[in-house]
Amino acid sequence: MNGSNEQITSTQATVALAMTVIGVGIVTLPRVSAEEVQTPDIWISMIISGGITFVAAFFITKLCLQFKGMTIFQFSPILVGKWAGFIFNLFIIKYFILVGGYQARSMAEVLRAYLLDKTPIEVVIIVYIAVGVYIVISGIYPIVKLLQIYFPVVLVFILFMLGLSVTNVDLNNLRPILGEGFMPVVNGIKPTALSLAGIESFLILIAYMQRSQQAMKAAAVGLFIPLFMYILIVIAVVGSLSIDEVRLLTWPTIELVKSIEMKFLLLERFESFFIILWVITTFTSFIMNFYFASLGLSQVFKKAYKPFVYGLIPFIYLCAMYPEDINGVFKLGDYIGNLAIVITGIIPVFFLIIAFIRRKRNAKN
Repeated sequence: MNGSNEQITSTQATVALAMTVIGVGIVTLPRVSAEEVQTPDIWISMIISGGITFVAAFFITKLCLQFKGMTIFQFSPILVGKWAGFIFNLFIIKYFILVGGYQARSMAEVLRAYLLDKTPIEVVIIVYIAVGVYIVISGIYPIVKLLQIYFPVVLVFILFMLGLSVTNVDLNNLRPILGEGFMPVVNGIKPTALSLAGIESFLILIAYMQRSQQAMKAAAVGLFIPLFMYILIVIAVVGSLSIDEVRLLTWPTIELVKSIEMKFLLLERFESFFIILWVITTFTSFIMNFYFASLGLSQVFKKAYKPFVYGLIPFIYLCAMYPEDINGVFKLGDYIGNLAIVITGIIPVFFLIIAFIRRKRNAKN
């Protein structure tokens, strides 16, 4: 039904979801959430946001299991009509394009700040997108195989980094818990929830699962892994640098990595290894969003997939170059976060209500 013979296992769907969620948030989450919460209670906001995201995953999975073998681009016209479905689909495709551009620009900003300060940012972004095209053009199965290779490397390296930072953590920086009440925690729910954006990928991936009945379990595990890692990162960054310092730093996670001493391994500039691995992590998330946008256009217009991959290159590049500076990049991230709320929260519930009404009406007839 999805127009492709490619299928993925439940494990591959889990890895694809985890690698889609893990991305830019590794370096931006502590600062963005610290600005909103302004207390060391970010980790509590993160746990609550995780719960909300699991609820969103439940609704998305319930919706997609009613249309087995079909992506949201294929079943939305069936549910809400041809033209309304067309508008919904374009809205979702626009979201994936914006996310791809945002990820490319964020990656380029970090590389300019720490590694490639004399390389024009345009060159970095063009190379990034070009490599993405090379992989995305192959389809979903080669993409998830690539994610399977990177996933254990990313997981082990981040846990290794967090283990090394334990000696820098001062528990006094994480206290008092709820010292200013519960409102700061509430303020932090939105930015922390947005760092977990990526569950919308299941609006497409479930259609490719060999055993779609395992989608709920795959979604739960695929979300739990990045949630657990983000909680550890927030605790390590705030515990090491203090909440006041985190609010002033552009990339606090990288500053934490810079403070790690690796004399026993005779390594200097450990942050260089971290940035390289982080670029790989954002790249895996980038190619997933690039693929979803290309696939969406292909299924909406019922045309071949590959021309849309090439056709999206200038649009992703323009989205990446749209922010004038780093503050513009953060504003774009906030805007994308608002779109994510609509796509992961409002649209699935709206579609489920329509599906329920239509099922009741058909039963009466």
